[in-house]
Amino acid sequence: MLVAALLGAPAAALGQCDAGDAGPPPDLLGILRDTFPADQSLDVPTDGVVRLRYFGRAPEPPTVCVRPMTASTCIAGTASVVGDEVVWIAPPRGGSDALVPFTTYVVSFSDASGGSNRITFTTGRGPSAGPPVFGGVSGVSAAPAAGDPCDGQAVDITVRFPRATAPAGTSALNNSAWPDSDIEYVIFETRGPGLTGARERDRVRLQRTGSSDVNAQRTFRLSGRDSTGPVCFSIQAFDPWGRRDDNTQEKCVNPAQGNFFAGCGVHPAGPLRTPRALGLLGLCGVVRARRRRRGVADAGAG
Repeated sequence: MLVAALLGAPAAALGQCDAGDAGPPPDLLGILRDTFPADQSLDVPTDGVVRLRYFGRAPEPPTVCVRPMTASTCIAGTASVVGDEVVWIAPPRGGSDALVPFTTYVVSFSDASGGSNRITFTTGRGPSAGPPVFGGVSGVSAAPAAGDPCDGQAVDITVRFPRATAPAGTSALNNSAWPDSDIEYVIFETRGPGLTGARERDRVRLQRTGSSDVNAQRTFRLSGRDSTGPVCFSIQAFDPWGRRDDNTQEKCVNPAQGNFFAGCGVHPAGPLRTPRALGLLGLCGVVRARRRRRGVADAGAG
């Protein structure tokens, strides 16, 4: 409940209109944003890492205690501040304080507000087998943002993607895969196909609602100023260790044209990479115009 309430705080503080990339208000700096593992996660791999992510900056020094629910003594892990996160790493496997299978742990910590917080998680059968397997972005579409009070030309972008799956080597006897709620999908945006210098556009963690719930999507608003030309998107899926699949799939959309690069049967992700492709789209228009004129002439002759 604490995390959910704080996630909405920046939007409320900024008011009705988007303030861009100004960052969180100063009074929120050092306040908890979210945690890895998520509270009450099950089947967490025993090579687990605990990450506490804050708004703006992490408090120092970090105060984190991880202990089995049945014990009162903290495990001798290592905590450090990395940017806006406090990262706690368990001792190596084999030690007396290492995380053990099928055990519930309590994570206690405090933040800059002086409050005390805690989450719990339960380990699975063993360590993780590797990074998640992820197919990348599967599609992108754009639609006018009806009734935007701040920008009448804004566009809503919807990015679709399949959920990550367990890494190869995950076994029923030895390995665990990170729970769905602990996989983070990071959406990157560029201003055209194949361009480097991608901007991090969005982050999302998902909660599976059913066994057939294998696809997901994320919709966010693009300003009218940024909607005058092509934009492209790629997604990477990270586990709590920061490991990711090497997928580099990219999809593009052009809100200004409205045809989403699909005109004349050309694939959305690839046609506008070269001047030759632009010429191809122009040729398509000429062919269509000739066909229309021919149809009119044939009708007159009849």
